Parts: sequence; structure tokens; C-alpha cells
Amino acid sequence: MHYKYLHRSSFIKDGLWLLAINGLLFAIFAHYDVLELIVDVVEKYEHLELDELLPLGVTLTFSLLVFVYRRLQELGHVTQAFEELAKQDPLTHALNRRAGQALLHRFINNAEQYGQGFSVVQLNLDNFKRINDAYGPSIGDDILINLVKIIQQYIEQDSQLIHWHSDNFLLILPSKVAAPYEFANSLKETIAQQLFTTDTITCSMGLSTWRKGMPLQDLLYHVEDALLDAKATGKNTVKIV
Repeated sequence: MHYKYLHRSSFIKDGLWLLAINGLLFAIFAHYDVLELIVDVVEKYEHLELDELLPLGVTLTFSLLVFVYRRLQELGHVTQAFEELAKQDPLTHALNRRAGQALLHRFINNAEQYGQGFSVVQLNLDNFKRINDAYGPSIGDDILINLVKIIQQYIEQDSQLIHWHSDNFLLILPSKVAAPYEFANSLKETIAQQLFTTDTITCSMGLSTWRKGMPLQDLLYHVEDALLDAKATGKNTVKIV
């Protein structure tokens, strides 16, 4: 989800308020002939050079507008940077679970509205606890980082990778991936070959394809059931539900 920093509705509302206030002030100035009063004061105290204050007021107003605009731009950039950080897993820099849930909802809305189907793969490393115990948690972290790099290099730009939890990852495959099962199997083999040179690390995957009217929770249940089935049947495999 991407947040808008300048909302059109609030911009119009604030603009109308400012227009109304300035209209009221204009009516007051016109009623009391404020400009004539200023001219009289300037002429009365000409030795004080008060007439120089008028152009100075104009330049100060313009400078203030430029200053406010630049600060708003900077605030927008900073807020956007924090937004991007809030969506990332700090270890692997993949999308985190919260950002992933929002993305899944967006995929479902697009699928319902435009008929753009998609599939979800849940990936889990086999015997990852053994790897952590044998080589240490820092090596385990490096393995997860390398896993994300391998997957991101393998998938197409329209696909999305989410660090779901621990060594569990979700892959969202758009409808343009015509054979998601073959894709998952090929990715599984690539991971086994490239992930870790010291030891062979395999992974199990569960695959489910969204069907019309299916809520997100049911889709996640299906893909998790498929992963559990893959784990129960010897691991290093892909199962579909």
C-alpha cells in the first residue's frame, strides 16, 4: 500500500478556507480603506522610509511560499522513505508480512474486478533448524539473505516475494505465469543447487491458485495445507491444493 502525502480533498478544503478568510479580509480592507490609511501613514512618516516595507512584504510572502513548498517536498520524501522501510523485512529486505497481507488483498481485489487470477506459493526450507544448530544463527541469516537473492533473480518483475515468518516465504505469481507448478519445481531445483555450497539445503513448497469468490484466509489455508502435505511426504517437493 502506498500512501498519498497530498490528498486532493484536504487540499481543496484548505484552499476554500483560505479563500473565504482572504475574501473576508478583503471586505474589511475595502470597507475601512486600509490602503489609503497606509498611504497616509507612509506620507506622514516619510522620513522613516515606510514605503520600502510594501515591496519587502511582497518578497517576504513569496519567499515564505517557496520555503513552505520545499519543506513539504522534503517531508514527503522522508515519509516515503519511512514507508518503504516499514514494508521491508530488516534482515532480507523482502516485503514483510504486514506489507504482504496488504498486497494479497490488492491482488484479490484486482482478480475480482478485472479477472486477473494468480497463484500463491508458500516455501519453507527443509531442516533449517539443523543448519542453524550445525553452522550457527549468523550463517542461518546469511542463508535466508541468499535465498531471497536467488528467488528475486529467478522470478519475473510482476511476481512478489514476502518474508512470511522465520524461514517461510510466500510467492505471489500473476496469471502470466502460465504453469505455476512447473515454475515452482524449477525454482526448487535452483535453490537446492545454489543456496549453500557447504551443505545441500532443499525446500518444500505448497501451491494454491486463487478461485473466484475465494477469500484471502481460505487461500492462505490452502497453500499452508499444501506445504504441510509436501513436508509429510518426504520434503523437497511441491504439492498443490
